[in-house]
Amino acid sequence: MMLGRGGTGADVQQTMSRAEPAELATLIEAADRRTLAAVVTHLSGDPGAVPDLRDKAQIKALALEILPAFLRGERTVTTPGDEVLQAAMNLAVGAEVPAEYRTLVREQTGIGPVEPLAPLPVPDGFHVAIIGAGVTGVLAARTLDQLGVTNITVLEKNPEPGGTWWQNRYPGCRVDTPSLLYSFSFDQDPGWPEHFSRQPELLRYVKRIAEESELGARLRCGTEVEAMTWDEGAACWRLDLRHGDGSTSEMTANAVIAALGLLRVARYPDIPGREEFAGPALHSAHWDPDVDLHGKRVAVVGTGASANQIVPAIAPVAAQVTIYQRSPHWIISHPKYGKALAGVEKQLFDAIPTYREWNRFSESWKFGDGVTPMVRVDPDWPYPERSVNAASDKLRAQLMEYVTSQVGDRPDLLDKVVPNYPPYGKRMLVDNGWYEALRRDNVRLVTSPIRQVTADGVTTTAGHDEVDVLVFATGFQADRVLWPIQVTGAGGVDITARLEENPEAYLGISPQDGPNLFISPGPNGTPGHGGNGIFAAECHVRYIVECLRGLFEHGARSMEVREEVLRAYVEDLCAELETIVQSLPGFDNWYKGDRGRVTTIAPKSILQFWQDCRTPDPEAYAYR
Repeated sequence: MMLGRGGTGADVQQTMSRAEPAELATLIEAADRRTLAAVVTHLSGDPGAVPDLRDKAQIKALALEILPAFLRGERTVTTPGDEVLQAAMNLAVGAEVPAEYRTLVREQTGIGPVEPLAPLPVPDGFHVAIIGAGVTGVLAARTLDQLGVTNITVLEKNPEPGGTWWQNRYPGCRVDTPSLLYSFSFDQDPGWPEHFSRQPELLRYVKRIAEESELGARLRCGTEVEAMTWDEGAACWRLDLRHGDGSTSEMTANAVIAALGLLRVARYPDIPGREEFAGPALHSAHWDPDVDLHGKRVAVVGTGASANQIVPAIAPVAAQVTIYQRSPHWIISHPKYGKALAGVEKQLFDAIPTYREWNRFSESWKFGDGVTPMVRVDPDWPYPERSVNAASDKLRAQLMEYVTSQVGDRPDLLDKVVPNYPPYGKRMLVDNGWYEALRRDNVRLVTSPIRQVTADGVTTTAGHDEVDVLVFATGFQADRVLWPIQVTGAGGVDITARLEENPEAYLGISPQDGPNLFISPGPNGTPGHGGNGIFAAECHVRYIVECLRGLFEHGARSMEVREEVLRAYVEDLCAELETIVQSLPGFDNWYKGDRGRVTTIAPKSILQFWQDCRTPDPEAYAYR
C-alpha cells in the first residue's frame, strides 16, 4: 500500500516505536477526534470499532490499544474493504457520506487501492505541446511521460515553472486551502512548514515536482506562444513562439494542452485617471518587490482575497493604509490558519499510520462537498435577501457571530464589513488577520465610491486622500482562458475571439472547432464552492489522458467535440447555473466578471466533477 509522502515520518515512527505509553497518550490527546476515530476504524479493520463518535475517551483508549503494534512494526497497514472504508469516511466528517465517494476517497487520500492508468498506445512521433508550467502543465507532462508519451514539450513564458505561484508574489501571499489538501495525491506532504503554506514554499513544491519529473530540455522556459493554427491537411497545430531574447520560431504539435491557468490576466478597475498617478502603482499579480512600503501612505483598491492577505502584511510597516471597498466579503476563520505545522501536531501526521490520509479527507469534505448544500438556491426560501436555504442561513448566523466577535465593538466598522448578499455569493475568504488589521490606528476603510485617481492620490465622493503608493488588489480576468494567444481552429475559426465573446467548452475542456485542443481549466472548468486547483488539475489531466487514449484506439488523427453535444451541454450547464448562489443578481463576483452569467466555475458537486472527468464519452467527439 502506498500512502502519501511524509517527509521525516520514518524517523518519527522509529522514535515512537520506542516511546513509553505515556508519550503516545500525550500524542493521542492532541489528535482530532474525528480523524482519530477514522484511523482507529481503519487500523482495526472493524467498521463498528467506534460506536459513538462523541465519546473521545473511548476513541483515545482504542487508539492506545491498537497503535503500539503498528508503531513497533508488528502489524502493517492494510487496504480497507468497502465496509470499513465507509465507516471511517462517516467518522472522519461526522456525517453519512454517500457510498459513491469511496473510489474518490481511495484515490485522493492515497489509502487505495487505486487502479493505475494503463500505458497509452501512442503512435510513433506523436507530439504533445503543453502551454504553461504551473500545477496543471507540470502534472500533464509528468503523467503523459509516465504513460509512454515522451515526445512532449512544455512551453512556459516565465523564466521558471510555478504558474500562479511564480506570478503572484505580493506580501502575505499564501494558499487559502490547507496544504495537506492543496497538494498532489501522490505527494501530499513534502514537509509543509505551515498548515496554509506561503507562496515561496508553494513555488518550491511545484518546481520540485517539475524537476523530479525529469523533463529536461522538454521544459522550455522563457518561451511564449503567440499564435497557433490548426493545419487540417497535416492534422496538427502550428505554433508561433517568441523567446526571451526576442527571437521567434515555429513548432508543430499533434495535440495541445493549454494549461494557462485562471489567475494570470490582471484585472484593473475602470477608474478615471488611473494612469495619471505619479507614484508606484502595483497590481497584486505584478508586484514589484523593490518598492519599499515602510513609512509610506498606501492606498489599496479592493477587499477580496489578495487584499485580505496584503493589508495585514503591510499595515505594520506602512505609515497609513487606506482601503477602498465596493462591497465586503464573507470571511470564515480556520483554527490552523497562519499556524506552524510542527511539534506534537507534526508528529501526529508523521508517526500515526493513516492519520494524514484521513485528515486530508476530513479537510476535503469541509472545503468541498460539505459546502455543496449551502450554495443551492431554494426557490421557496422565505429570506432570499440574506441566504438561499436553511443551511445557508445557519452558516450566515455563524459568520455573523464571528464578525461580531471581531469588530462588534466598532459599529463604524461592523456596518461596513457585513455583506448584503448570501454566503458564497462571492468567493468565501479565510481570515488572514483582516479584521485585526482594520482595527489598527493606521488603517482606514473607505466605502465612498472612487471618482478618480490623480497624480498624488485618490478622490472619492467623500474627499481626497494623498498617497505615496497605489495598490490594485482587484483580481483577475478569469474568463480569458486563451488570451493573448491567437488561436485559429478548424475551418479558420478564430477560437480566441469566440471564447472572448462567449466562453464555452465541453466539460470546461474541449472548445468547438478545436481538434486535439484541451484547455485546463477552460470556461466553467473548475469547482467553485470547494475543492482546489490541484484536485481540479488531477481530474482534468486524467480526462485528457483518456481522450488521447480514445484518439489512439480509434486510429484517428484528430478528435473534436460535436457541436450538438456542446450545445446540449451548455444548455444544461446554464440551467444548473441558475440554481447556485453565485448566479444570483444584485452583486458582482469574479465568477461572472463583466458578463451576464457565471463563466468560470462549474455548478457541480466535487463528486460529480470528479466523475465527469473519469472516462470521456466517445460519442461526444468526432474522430477523423
